[in-house]
Amino acid sequence: MKGFFGIFKESDGAWSMRRVLAFIGFVAGIACGIIAVLFGKTWQDIAIAFGMPISAALILLFFTTWTDVIGIINAVKKGQ
Repeated sequence: MKGFFGIFKESDGAWSMRRVLAFIGFVAGIACGIIAVLFGKTWQDIAIAFGMPISAALILLFFTTWTDVIGIINAVKKGQ
């Protein structure tokens, strides 16, 4: 499936749970941060509300990217 939902799929067509959870983490981080601002929380609370879900999302995206990098390295080694 092409289009927006194609970014959540692996090369074999299976859904990538890491990519889906990373997207949810980014959306949750933005929503939590905005809600913290609207409730007038301290800057520390706002930083945590934005930072924790977005940090988790970045870690998930890093592991997705790392898996792709390992696949590329293995393909290059196999071709030599």
